[in-house]
Amino acid sequence: MATKIKTVERVIPMCYAYTTPEIHRHNGWVKIGYTEKQDVTNRIKQQAHTLDTVTEEQWRGNAIFEDGSGDIFHDTDFHRYLQKQGVERIPDTEWFHLDGAHSFQQFNALRQNRGVLKSEGVIPYKLRAEQQKAVDVTVEAFRIRPITGQFLWNAKPRFGKTLTTYDFAKTVGAKNILILTGRPAIANSWYEDYEKFLGTQSGYVFVSEVSTLKGKKNVLTRMDYIHKLHENPDLKCIEFVSLQDLKGSRHGGGKFDKLDEVYDQNWDLLVLDEAHEGVDTTKTSVALDNIHHGFVLNLSGTPFKQLANDKFEEKEIFNWTYADEQRAKRDWNSDAENPYASLPTLNLFTYQMSEIIKDEISQGIDLNGETEEYTFDLNEFFETKGGKFVHDKDVNRFLDALTVQTRFPFSTSELREELKHTFWLLNRVDSAKALAQKLNKHPIFKDYKVIVAAGDGKTADEDSDKYNTESNMKSYDKVRHAIDKYDKTITLSVGQLTTGVTIPEWTGVMMLSNMKSPALYMQAAFRAQNPYKFKKNGQLFRKEKAYVFDFDPQRTLDLYGEFANGLSTTTSDGRGTTDQHKQNIRELLNFFPVLGEDVNGEMVELDAEKVMSIPKKIRAEEVINRGFMSNFLFQNITNLFRVPKVVKEILEKFDAVSEKEVPIIPETADELDINDKGEVEIPEEKVEENANYLFGDKIYSKVEEDFINAYEEEQSKSKEKSQADIDMESITKLITQNVINPLVKTAKDNYGKELSTSSQKRIERKITGEVTHKVEKAIRQNEIDKYQLEREKEQKLEGAKNTVEKKEIEKLYQQKEKEHEVQAQKNI
Repeated sequence: MATKIKTVERVIPMCYAYTTPEIHRHNGWVKIGYTEKQDVTNRIKQQAHTLDTVTEEQWRGNAIFEDGSGDIFHDTDFHRYLQKQGVERIPDTEWFHLDGAHSFQQFNALRQNRGVLKSEGVIPYKLRAEQQKAVDVTVEAFRIRPITGQFLWNAKPRFGKTLTTYDFAKTVGAKNILILTGRPAIANSWYEDYEKFLGTQSGYVFVSEVSTLKGKKNVLTRMDYIHKLHENPDLKCIEFVSLQDLKGSRHGGGKFDKLDEVYDQNWDLLVLDEAHEGVDTTKTSVALDNIHHGFVLNLSGTPFKQLANDKFEEKEIFNWTYADEQRAKRDWNSDAENPYASLPTLNLFTYQMSEIIKDEISQGIDLNGETEEYTFDLNEFFETKGGKFVHDKDVNRFLDALTVQTRFPFSTSELREELKHTFWLLNRVDSAKALAQKLNKHPIFKDYKVIVAAGDGKTADEDSDKYNTESNMKSYDKVRHAIDKYDKTITLSVGQLTTGVTIPEWTGVMMLSNMKSPALYMQAAFRAQNPYKFKKNGQLFRKEKAYVFDFDPQRTLDLYGEFANGLSTTTSDGRGTTDQHKQNIRELLNFFPVLGEDVNGEMVELDAEKVMSIPKKIRAEEVINRGFMSNFLFQNITNLFRVPKVVKEILEKFDAVSEKEVPIIPETADELDINDKGEVEIPEEKVEENANYLFGDKIYSKVEEDFINAYEEEQSKSKEKSQADIDMESITKLITQNVINPLVKTAKDNYGKELSTSSQKRIERKITGEVTHKVEKAIRQNEIDKYQLEREKEQKLEGAKNTVEKKEIEKLYQQKEKEHEVQAQKNI
């Protein structure tokens, strides 16, 4: 049976107006609506049935601008156009104080001038229900803790975060707003909503120096803003700054003299846009610590880490997920246009790649002269050497299968018509380039324009703090040019274009990388969910469905489960019961169906039970088939060595031959530290309690004493080098020798044989990571404090009236510098 893929449906965008003669209070008023999938007559009849009254249609017209662009508009655009001209409207309705003829004249004027009026003015707006709820709950948190409070909006793309944030800022009366993000490219959306909904008449000015806003109307540079602030101290400010810029300033631990105004100013509201990207790094942490700010609003569509780390209390989180959006789309029940109707539904197809490369698997691989079974890995499958694929023939078979075997997405001309523009994600730049060469020579894929969006060689799982915005924008331009010029395109990426950009034409995403991060995976998947309408043969079509194709079922379904449960405070990071997890998956499947291969190779829709059980089955089969060669076995093997002695004694008493199950009642499970998955999980508080008992104060006191002695010895080796100037490498070496090693040795001495090698390494990594973070933070803060002291001294010297006063200042700051060095030593 051929795979069924349908991405678009035809739509006819129409605006219409009608009156209700029997309702006297509506005399002189018209109701103006919109429809695109329903005939106007039927739409008006449907509304008349709801009102239980007679209606008279006044006019209807295509909601398409008459400038040759083919762009469409909605009734909401027409409503705003009328309101900008002062036409009266019954609040929260589609009724306007106009007669039929005049409203039709205005409609035609809108079609001709695209709503551009000679007089300037912002657009009136009304938040959607979920946006208003986000504002209300955040305002409540702000009232309680306006200075030290924080809040997280866990809201998927297209929630409308910019407008909603502006509304929140106005509601709480925030005077100065600082917006920070690791993606400078999204400055446009903040600026556009400022111009559209706030404008200069709001009392706010928009300040930014990112390149994408250079020369834009009403965008002030920092120098412009400072001049205006001197003229008007009551001026309100919205400033957009990239995290890269913030960290580059000497005020934030960087090397450049810039952003004095940003660090000197008091910010009522700090907004961290895309808060899951680069915000938790030491550099960012130090920079933010030196900003004078009050309430912090975090915006993210995939805050898996923040929720797992309990960074926010439940009352500090507002959720608007993909499932919430699609539920609102399904349940919309209003005469007004459904605002969610244009948002496509995602579908996930997951395939067993092993079926494509059966020969490779059956032959196995040679290890030390012995043949071992082959384990499939997407990154290894597309590995290259000298610009060629290591598994060259298998890659050829894979491409052929995509275009021939009926269950795959490019197997028929009809399917290829549905997937004209797709996004393929790989692990390496070399792999992307090698695949591009093959696609260009393939009998089917040669008809596609292939774009390699891999400018800096960054892989998909790299730290987002290294995100290359310039390369990303260049890749975006290449893709846009190709889509505008060619009928079919394939974009190959190793991480670029997965965030911060919109390519509406993409209808499918091919996951050819074995990335493990649910945030990165879902960001890439949602590249295909952007709304899109287009004309074909004089008819208008709208994207209704988007597709994700994956070739690693175990990884895919694990991440799907994480997507369903990891964005909820009750089930993130393994919390909650199995039934709760299953229910969340079941709910998501209603709006994000998953299709996988059955035993006959047919694509069938999976239920919640299968989504949860298939990954376990795949792991079990590999462990059984491959024994200790299995990666899955080693993933959790450390838990075997963490089992308490009492559990080991119970296990030793089990009959090794009998398959009789031993029931564990809830009381026993709690006593043995067994979680809902049947795995041993030692609570942190129990580990800490035992650690305190085993290590005690005396050991830690000795570690601290030894470290201080070694530190002072290091300082004495170089008289020209101040305590605070000892570089990171030296301090890390000291920390390792005098802190980390003694702690690990203590753990070994106390736990003895029960502490496995892997457990020792895990403890060492944990301690090293924590200590390095704190030391790096202390060093960076020391450099910032030194800079601030130098800056303060220079300002004092500039204001000195004579030589005597300058000498006094020099003497004063020499003493301050000595005091600073002593304090720096204590801090480190």
